[in-house]
Amino acid sequence: MSSELFERCIAEAATVAENVYFHVLGEPTLHPGFGLFLKKLEATPLKLNLTTNGTTIARVSERILECPAMRQVNFSTHAYAELPRKTALAHLQDVLDFCKMANAVRPDLYINLRLWNVGDAASRSWNETMLANVGEAFGSNIELGHFCSRHKSFNVTGRIYLHQDSRFEWPAASSSTERSLATSSSTERREGGDPSITSSNYSVWIPSGQSPSRMTAAGTCRALDTHVAILHDGRVVACCLDHSGQISLGQIQEQSLAEILDSPTATNLREGFEKHELRHPFCQSCSFCKRFGK
Repeated sequence: MSSELFERCIAEAATVAENVYFHVLGEPTLHPGFGLFLKKLEATPLKLNLTTNGTTIARVSERILECPAMRQVNFSTHAYAELPRKTALAHLQDVLDFCKMANAVRPDLYINLRLWNVGDAASRSWNETMLANVGEAFGSNIELGHFCSRHKSFNVTGRIYLHQDSRFEWPAASSSTERSLATSSSTERREGGDPSITSSNYSVWIPSGQSPSRMTAAGTCRALDTHVAILHDGRVVACCLDHSGQISLGQIQEQSLAEILDSPTATNLREGFEKHELRHPFCQSCSFCKRFGK
């Protein structure tokens, strides 16, 4: 995402949102313009909720803590379960060091240590190790057995929380877009790619002639209610998981965000969610929205 497009995105986001996220897949802190984007965001009333895997936190911690627009940092520590234990522990230590610094100099900053792999037997050993290290660092005593679907967040100290949830799979791109996205998606996963924007807190498409009863599935989602996403090329999509642009609502370079959110496609999707209908095939294949039925 270019600097000019970023400025357009945050200007439009500020008309409908209070918070933004630098995250639709990829690692935002790897973007070469990360520091510049933080500075540009500071000139707006928007607050930033940053989601990161934490592998670069030692390098960018000063920028994050000095940014007055930074409201919350989410660390995907469940990702470390797939790394060699020595590497995982080194990354976790960097995250815990950041938490201690934030607790001292930015006590207003919310921090979530995410373990979004509950129920995954292969991750249990790492989860136990991670909780033990958090307990040693902060004197907390949180056990895996405390987790339930209606009690997912546990206070560690101050505004630092452990957030547990079940694993989910990113929705798959359709066959028509998989080929064109294969190269760019793999690059984003490896190098971080462009930190697309998700706007939050404004605080399916059904082909003509098709019956809704034949084209929908039961379920709901918070897309277009609590958030909307803008991809690195300016496409506006309904959901922060739609990294491949399966539900493109419009182009931010051509319309205002308010106009895009009021489009027939967006209205139809939102109406479906309100009626507990998943009207788009992308939504019907998404495992994340199943959480909202619990």
